[in-house]
Amino acid sequence: MKILIGMTRSDTVVSGSFKHICQIGERFRQEGIDVTYVLGGDGSAAQALEQRGYRVYKLKNLRRDLNIWFDFIALLQLIWVIFKVRPKICSWHTAKIGALGRIASVLTFRKNYYVPHGVPFVNTPENRGYKKFQLLERILAFLPGTIVGVCQFDKNEYLRIGVPDRKVKVIYNGMAGRKKIHGIAERPRGTQVKFITAARFEVQKDYVTLAKAVEKLHESGANFSLDIYGDGQMEAEVKSLFAALPPEVITFKGVVPDFSVKLAESDIFVLSSHWEGLPRSIIEAMACGKAVIATDVGGSRELINHQLTGYLVPHKDVAALHDCMRTYVEDKDKISQHGKNGFNNYFINFTLEKMLDRYVDEYFGGEYGGVESQGEVA
Repeated sequence: MKILIGMTRSDTVVSGSFKHICQIGERFRQEGIDVTYVLGGDGSAAQALEQRGYRVYKLKNLRRDLNIWFDFIALLQLIWVIFKVRPKICSWHTAKIGALGRIASVLTFRKNYYVPHGVPFVNTPENRGYKKFQLLERILAFLPGTIVGVCQFDKNEYLRIGVPDRKVKVIYNGMAGRKKIHGIAERPRGTQVKFITAARFEVQKDYVTLAKAVEKLHESGANFSLDIYGDGQMEAEVKSLFAALPPEVITFKGVVPDFSVKLAESDIFVLSSHWEGLPRSIIEAMACGKAVIATDVGGSRELINHQLTGYLVPHKDVAALHDCMRTYVEDKDKISQHGKNGFNNYFINFTLEKMLDRYVDEYFGGEYGGVESQGEVA
């Protein structure tokens, strides 16, 4: 049995969508399924998959931005890949290949799934192409296939634009973690509080608000630091936002192979965004027993119970983000309390095993095992 898994970009290994396709691919391979990938270009993500022993097709004409000529060539190439691989199922991840892949699947009579990892038509000023994707999704909804939202927010957005309920399912993201956490110790007074964030340097992430909140916190004399992990096209611009802050407060760390190790060394995870699906970085932080501060967009509120496992901050609200960060600096007991509550929420609802079981059951009809029901958020 064969499956073809596709993702638009190959230029980063830190995105949640890349981690996702690695995890489901590895699970499918463990089940004896022949897994092949197709990505746009020959970037670090494609190379990482090849190093793991997967066959990877790299399409240089498959690009994120809309372009009629490149998109048409990429569609023909996807059709060729499908005929060559002959998969039983095609699983398309992220917007561009999600559109082209669904068309290619229909033309080649293949069962297909589309996992957007956050709907591409969220109506926010920063998401300038949302109207094009909204129109495109309305048209593509007439094609055979299933859309898999990673949170209820995703499904609600598709229902809002008129996609039938029967075509949209929800499989919550999950991440690997321990069954127990040990030693979330109370922080002594006077100890520096360590914030950490990991997000691509791109338009979707709101580093402007984060930088202003951090600068305000520093001016107040708070004892804290912020480590920033990530890469992306806007790296120079993002670094300039924090240029006025001293190196003992702000450190850019680049990309690391195992972010959970760095989470273990920190106190609070922060995610400042303009829009989101269901952020896997938040799940990973909860799996490490960390308190979380995140912008209240997308499915973040399906992960965070405000004031119990962390804090939800209104979009672009510098004062609110500053206040939440300052609360942790001044009340260190909350760091451990929220971290423990977040871990319990993770273990009940968002483990990697739960997510992978659901994908196997959905894609292959329960042939490889059952599915547990989604629990209640703590």
